[in-house]
Amino acid sequence: MENPNRFWIRLTVVFVGIIAVVVLGRMAMLPESWGKYGYYRGDSIEEEAQRAMKYGTNESCKGCHSEVSELKSHSAHQRLSCEMCHAPVSEHAKGSNKFAVMPTKKGKEQIGLCLSCHQKTIGRPEKFPMIDHARHLAAQKVKPSHTCDQCHTVHAPLENINHVKDQRSLKEALNEN
Repeated sequence: MENPNRFWIRLTVVFVGIIAVVVLGRMAMLPESWGKYGYYRGDSIEEEAQRAMKYGTNESCKGCHSEVSELKSHSAHQRLSCEMCHAPVSEHAKGSNKFAVMPTKKGKEQIGLCLSCHQKTIGRPEKFPMIDHARHLAAQKVKPSHTCDQCHTVHAPLENINHVKDQRSLKEALNEN
Protein backbone atom coordinates (compact mmCIF):
# COMPACT_ATOMS: atom_id res chain seq x y z
CA MET A 1 0.00 0.00 0.00
CA GLU A 2 1.18 3.46 -0.92
CA ASN A 3 1.94 6.14 1.64
CA PRO A 4 -1.05 8.59 1.69
CA ASN A 5 1.30 11.56 2.43
CA ARG A 6 3.37 10.89 -0.65
CA PHE A 7 1.30 13.37 -2.72
CA TRP A 8 1.92 16.16 -0.19
CA ILE A 9 5.62 15.39 -0.02
CA ARG A 10 5.91 15.61 -3.83
CA LEU A 11 3.91 18.85 -3.88
CA THR A 12 6.13 20.35 -1.17
CA VAL A 13 9.32 19.31 -3.00
CA VAL A 14 8.06 20.84 -6.26
CA PHE A 15 6.98 24.03 -4.45
CA VAL A 16 10.35 24.36 -2.64
CA GLY A 17 12.12 23.66 -5.96
CA ILE A 18 10.21 26.44 -7.71
CA ILE A 19 11.00 28.86 -4.89
CA ALA A 20 14.68 27.89 -5.02
CA VAL A 21 14.82 28.43 -8.80
CA VAL A 22 13.17 31.85 -8.45
CA VAL A 23 15.47 32.95 -5.60
CA LEU A 24 18.64 31.68 -7.31
CA GLY A 25 17.53 33.15 -10.65
CA ARG A 26 16.85 36.50 -9.02
CA MET A 27 20.26 36.47 -7.35
CA ALA A 28 21.95 35.64 -10.66
CA MET A 29 19.99 38.14 -12.76
CA LEU A 30 19.78 41.25 -10.58
CA PRO A 31 22.80 43.55 -10.50
CA GLU A 32 24.49 44.37 -7.19
CA SER A 33 23.19 47.94 -7.20
CA TRP A 34 19.56 46.78 -7.40
CA GLY A 35 17.54 48.30 -4.58
CA LYS A 36 20.33 50.58 -3.37
CA TYR A 37 18.11 53.69 -3.72
CA GLY A 38 14.73 52.07 -4.30
CA TYR A 39 13.13 49.64 -6.64
CA TYR A 40 15.58 50.12 -9.55
CA ARG A 41 19.23 49.71 -10.47
CA GLY A 42 21.26 52.25 -8.47
CA ASP A 43 24.08 52.40 -11.04
CA SER A 44 21.66 53.84 -13.58
CA ILE A 45 21.84 57.23 -11.83
CA GLU A 46 25.54 57.62 -12.62
CA GLU A 47 25.04 56.28 -16.15
CA GLU A 48 22.31 58.85 -16.83
CA ALA A 49 24.49 61.64 -15.42
CA GLN A 50 27.25 60.70 -17.90
CA ARG A 51 24.97 60.92 -20.96
CA ALA A 52 25.44 63.92 -23.22
CA MET A 53 22.90 66.70 -22.70
CA LYS A 54 20.22 66.79 -25.38
CA TYR A 55 17.82 69.40 -24.08
CA GLY A 56 18.77 72.79 -22.74
CA THR A 57 17.03 75.64 -21.01
CA ASN A 58 15.97 78.98 -22.40
CA GLU A 59 19.21 80.28 -20.92
CA SER A 60 21.17 78.06 -23.30
CA CYS A 61 19.46 79.82 -26.23
CA LYS A 62 19.70 83.33 -24.77
CA GLY A 63 23.47 83.63 -25.30
CA CYS A 64 23.14 83.69 -29.09
CA HIS A 65 19.52 84.80 -29.46
CA SER A 66 19.29 87.69 -27.01
CA GLU A 67 16.91 89.71 -29.22
CA VAL A 68 14.42 86.84 -29.44
CA SER A 69 14.84 86.16 -25.73
CA GLU A 70 14.10 89.80 -24.91
CA LEU A 71 11.03 89.82 -27.17
CA LYS A 72 9.79 86.56 -25.64
CA SER A 73 10.44 87.69 -22.06
CA HIS A 74 7.57 90.20 -22.21
CA SER A 75 5.10 87.99 -24.06
CA ALA A 76 2.49 85.37 -23.35
CA HIS A 77 5.08 82.75 -24.37
CA GLN A 78 7.66 83.83 -21.79
CA ARG A 79 7.45 80.61 -19.74
CA LEU A 80 7.37 78.35 -22.79
CA SER A 81 10.56 76.40 -23.47
CA CYS A 82 12.21 77.18 -26.82
CA GLU A 83 12.38 73.44 -27.44
CA MET A 84 8.60 73.13 -27.34
CA CYS A 85 8.55 74.59 -30.87
CA HIS A 86 12.15 74.09 -32.00
CA ALA A 87 14.37 71.02 -31.94
CA PRO A 88 16.55 70.15 -28.93
CA VAL A 89 19.52 72.46 -28.52
CA SER A 90 21.89 69.53 -29.07
CA GLU A 91 20.79 69.38 -32.72
CA HIS A 92 21.71 73.05 -33.24
CA ALA A 93 24.68 74.03 -31.09
CA LYS A 94 27.31 72.76 -28.72
CA GLY A 95 28.20 75.44 -26.17
CA SER A 96 28.37 78.68 -28.15
CA ASN A 97 29.28 76.92 -31.43
CA LYS A 98 26.46 76.58 -33.94
CA PHE A 99 26.80 73.52 -36.16
CA ALA A 100 23.33 73.26 -37.73
CA VAL A 101 20.40 75.48 -38.63
CA MET A 102 17.56 75.24 -36.11
CA PRO A 103 14.50 73.88 -37.90
CA THR A 104 11.39 76.03 -37.92
CA LYS A 105 7.85 75.09 -38.84
CA LYS A 106 6.29 76.58 -41.98
CA GLY A 107 2.81 76.48 -43.49
CA LYS A 108 0.50 73.73 -42.26
CA GLU A 109 3.18 72.44 -39.87
CA GLN A 110 3.24 75.83 -38.15
CA ILE A 111 -0.55 75.97 -37.92
CA GLY A 112 -0.54 72.48 -36.42
CA LEU A 113 2.13 73.48 -33.91
CA CYS A 114 0.21 76.57 -32.76
CA LEU A 115 -3.06 74.66 -32.62
CA SER A 116 -1.50 71.91 -30.51
CA CYS A 117 -1.86 74.40 -27.63
CA HIS A 118 -4.44 76.90 -28.87
CA GLN A 119 -7.11 74.69 -30.51
CA LYS A 120 -10.40 75.11 -28.66
CA THR A 121 -10.65 71.98 -26.54
CA ILE A 122 -12.86 70.90 -23.68
CA GLY A 123 -10.87 70.72 -20.46
CA ARG A 124 -8.51 73.63 -20.99
CA PRO A 125 -8.90 76.63 -18.66
CA GLU A 126 -11.37 79.13 -20.09
CA LYS A 127 -8.91 82.01 -19.67
CA PHE A 128 -6.34 80.20 -21.83
CA PRO A 129 -6.34 81.67 -25.37
CA MET A 130 -8.08 79.05 -27.51
CA ILE A 131 -9.49 79.42 -31.00
CA ASP A 132 -11.67 77.57 -33.44
CA HIS A 133 -9.24 77.92 -36.33
CA ALA A 134 -11.74 78.13 -39.21
CA ARG A 135 -13.96 80.62 -37.36
CA HIS A 136 -10.93 82.69 -36.34
CA LEU A 137 -9.78 83.04 -39.96
CA ALA A 138 -13.31 83.87 -41.14
CA ALA A 139 -13.76 86.47 -38.38
CA GLN A 140 -10.46 88.12 -39.35
CA LYS A 141 -11.54 88.04 -43.02
CA VAL A 142 -8.38 86.30 -44.19
CA LYS A 143 -7.82 83.38 -46.56
CA PRO A 144 -8.03 79.86 -45.12
CA SER A 145 -4.42 79.36 -46.27
CA HIS A 146 -3.14 82.08 -43.88
CA THR A 147 -0.57 80.92 -41.36
CA CYS A 148 -0.40 82.15 -37.78
CA ASP A 149 2.80 84.15 -38.33
CA GLN A 150 1.16 86.32 -40.97
CA CYS A 151 -0.59 88.19 -38.16
CA HIS A 152 1.19 87.05 -35.00
CA THR A 153 4.84 87.22 -34.06
CA VAL A 154 5.53 83.68 -32.91
CA HIS A 155 7.82 84.66 -30.03
CA ALA A 156 5.49 87.46 -28.86
CA PRO A 157 2.06 86.57 -30.29
CA LEU A 158 0.25 89.80 -29.43
CA GLU A 159 3.00 92.24 -30.42
CA ASN A 160 1.77 92.85 -34.00
CA ILE A 161 -1.87 92.71 -32.94
CA ASN A 162 -1.35 95.32 -30.21
CA HIS A 163 0.70 97.48 -32.61
CA VAL A 164 -2.17 97.51 -35.13
CA LYS A 165 -4.67 98.33 -32.36
CA ASP A 166 -2.44 101.20 -31.19
CA GLN A 167 -2.23 102.54 -34.75
CA ARG A 168 -6.03 102.43 -35.13
CA SER A 169 -6.44 104.22 -31.79
CA LEU A 170 -3.92 106.86 -32.87
CA LYS A 171 -5.76 107.42 -36.17
CA GLU A 172 -9.07 107.71 -34.32
CA ALA A 173 -7.55 110.18 -31.85
CA LEU A 174 -6.09 112.29 -34.70
CA ASN A 175 -9.40 112.24 -36.58
CA GLU A 176 -11.30 113.46 -33.51
CA ASN A 177 -9.35 116.73 -33.35
